[in-house]
Amino acid sequence: MVERDIFTKLTTRENRFVHGKDPMFVNSTVAIEPFSIFVKGTYLHTMGAFSYSRSNLPVDTIVGRYSSIAPGVSRMGPNHPMDRFTTSQITYETKNISLNTYKEKWTNQFEPSPNQLRRQPIDIGNDVWIGENVTFSSKGIKVHDGAVIAAHAIVTKNVPPYAIVAGCPAKIINFRFSPECIQQLLQLKWWQYDFGQFSTIRGDESIEDFISKVKQLIDQQQVKPFTPTVTTIDDFLKAAEE
Repeated sequence: MVERDIFTKLTTRENRFVHGKDPMFVNSTVAIEPFSIFVKGTYLHTMGAFSYSRSNLPVDTIVGRYSSIAPGVSRMGPNHPMDRFTTSQITYETKNISLNTYKEKWTNQFEPSPNQLRRQPIDIGNDVWIGENVTFSSKGIKVHDGAVIAAHAIVTKNVPPYAIVAGCPAKIINFRFSPECIQQLLQLKWWQYDFGQFSTIRGDESIEDFISKVKQLIDQQQVKPFTPTVTTIDDFLKAAEE
């Protein structure tokens, strides 16, 4: 992990996972770029460069570059079907220990049917900021580039680019920039570059000057897209064998 510049602590290179001892969970489609940080939990998911997460998000989560995820962010469990005779798990669950014990000890002629309301991934874009204790619904949510989600929000639908949302359920309360700036930022896709190439840009540039200077750097071919080596499931499997 650390040798690939994927970190598990915010301020040190120390790896909080002990090889061969601590569990680590990923899925088959995981793709992690260097300079990302997983501060908490045992689930590692797809994440872009210069992003960090202080939450233990599901392994099928997708996070872009330059995104910041505070502690306590989570996804709800799967929905229960409400159009059946009962919302109980008896109509679909096959791994519940209580129900299976019942079936072993009592006559059972009931046949469950699959629950189609399964949990879907959270897809978080680039330059997204998610506050503490945000909860996502299980139906699959897309948080578009540049969005901000206020602490304790419950997100039940997709969040537009550069929108600021808050509340229960989360609603748009503002946008970070003017419509014109947002359109330019989405066309610019500045996050495809590594910030180390932004030689003419200060951290506190106005958004208008930032857009102008990035355009100039691109036009003068002074920046190139950042294309680092990505860590995949094959790398995790190889490391596990060592």
